[in-house]
Amino acid sequence: MNPPNAPPHSSIRVALNLPFRTVEVAEYLLRTDVLPYWLSNDSVLLPKLASFARLPHAVAVNGGIEYSTPLSGTVTSLTWPAAATDADTDTGQAPDSETFELVVTLDSAPATRRVTFRLTPRAGQASRIRIEHSGLTNVGEVHSSVKVWQGALNRIGRLMARADKSRRRERQAVIVVHGIGEQRPGQLLRQFVTNVFDRAAGEVHFVKPDYVASLLEMHMATVPRNDGTRPTTDVYELYWAHLIRDTTVAQVYGWMFRLMASCDDKIPRTLIRLVWGLRATIVVALLVFAWLMTQDVSAWLTGLGLGSLAALPALAATALKVFRDQFIVGYAGDAARYLEPRPENIARRQEIREAGAQLLDALHDKGRYARIIVYGHSLGSVIAYDILSHAWTRRSRRRGAQPKTSSRALRALEDLLNPRPRKTAAVSAEDVQPMQHAAWLEYRRNGFDWLVSDFVTAGSPLSHARWLLNLDAKTQFADLVRERSFPTCPPQTETIASPVPNVHRQAFTFTHAYVDEQNLRAKRSVQVPHHAGLFALTRWTNLYFPYSGLIDGDPIAGPLAEEFGAWVRDVRLNDAKGFAHSRYTDRDLDPEAVLQVRAALNLPFQRPLADYAPAGLHPSVLD
Repeated sequence: MNPPNAPPHSSIRVALNLPFRTVEVAEYLLRTDVLPYWLSNDSVLLPKLASFARLPHAVAVNGGIEYSTPLSGTVTSLTWPAAATDADTDTGQAPDSETFELVVTLDSAPATRRVTFRLTPRAGQASRIRIEHSGLTNVGEVHSSVKVWQGALNRIGRLMARADKSRRRERQAVIVVHGIGEQRPGQLLRQFVTNVFDRAAGEVHFVKPDYVASLLEMHMATVPRNDGTRPTTDVYELYWAHLIRDTTVAQVYGWMFRLMASCDDKIPRTLIRLVWGLRATIVVALLVFAWLMTQDVSAWLTGLGLGSLAALPALAATALKVFRDQFIVGYAGDAARYLEPRPENIARRQEIREAGAQLLDALHDKGRYARIIVYGHSLGSVIAYDILSHAWTRRSRRRGAQPKTSSRALRALEDLLNPRPRKTAAVSAEDVQPMQHAAWLEYRRNGFDWLVSDFVTAGSPLSHARWLLNLDAKTQFADLVRERSFPTCPPQTETIASPVPNVHRQAFTFTHAYVDEQNLRAKRSVQVPHHAGLFALTRWTNLYFPYSGLIDGDPIAGPLAEEFGAWVRDVRLNDAKGFAHSRYTDRDLDPEAVLQVRAALNLPFQRPLADYAPAGLHPSVLD
């Protein structure tokens, strides 16, 4: 028999639907900086078996309900992921179904008195949280328990609604950097948004004034968010063609001659036959010219008609001028001026890089964007690479106040460079990129100000870095890589001592110490990548058409992993007939290439719930 005034049921259940996946909610709710906002300021609840728990409690008093001394208990059953903390936890394993449960057995009688927290998945990446309080003995306990746990759910609902609202308002930025040639402002921008975003699928873009760029010619494009996972996307163009002017033919020919005179081991394997063909053509032309200087050519010139004789020099001069102005100076001149660090080129290089760094700084400092993606085509990929390298050294140590100091994701990346004995399986770039993204998210949650999550190169001459990026005859590209002048993916490492005696490990991180704002006399620390560690956090994807024959494919491009590291994800596109260097964002010429570019940009993006700390709120006051 039930005792007098016993409720018809000895337990109560309250539930709430949430717009986030169960695993995100489970990791979020028990964080030390989140728990006080929905449970109570003095509550204790850890995802650890046999750990102490303290939960809010209310009693019936004079016809009303008042909060009383918290209830204590022990976590006796656990299928729950670890909370985001550096402390080691003995947690249960999350099931494949993403259904989580945590049971607290209370110390007070009866022995069946428990509080069960259960998370179950719902359709559309949503979830449902249910709290059950069992072992209740009377109506007063039922009413007070409903008040406690319904109040907790209401506060969870407010937290989740605020996070969901922030997620829906989220924006991302894409910076596109054009390649060589007499480009016009907005030319690449319009081609990019028209082809990469699918108007037939409802991805309509709007061109707007660019309030960030200092150049009044510039515009930007906005693509509104879809109903899936891609947030509103703003596309900016870094225009630099106007900064390389007054290039002379002598500068271009001097650069070309130095490339032609390079040792064969510096010349890319795909271009060696082409280079030797050009060398042979130059030698033959010089020999023919020398032979003509020894001959009397007046006899066969006299045989030509006077009209033809008069027209030939004019036609030749016109053809040579067009070839010189359009190709030699207009195209090759951009590469000659930017790629070679000679004194007459330094000012031009500086102006271009400074313009790019200012654009990146402006997008970071607006506080409007959750992340930035950088896309570079042709020579623009080299410019984008340089800009990112310099921007990283400027911004990577900027840090705001954040309570979270985990470095697990970054350490997991570093562990890939220190394989355990008997573990010989190579890790592909496809496997590494999700780990890099997790490390980038962790770096952001630790308060560091670096928003660039992805770098995409297409038709990039960086594949010929050993040929193009030497400082001088004595200082080669490989030397610059070793000394970390050129960031690689993975970053260059150094050998350090490990906690295990007589064992060393390869590291690209160091310890960054800072003052704990909760205790100004104490210091906290977190691991961060070194000054050339950009691509520990930023994913790098490279697309290229394979080059074959004389003009088929893209002779300017190629794979980058051999030059810049095995974590670069090289995407070989389909074999192409004809010169393919301009096809990467042309849906009419090569729709498959455009789809690969879109996939490389990783446009779908949602920050995890863990990123939305309840800043600006106060720990809950029970009433």
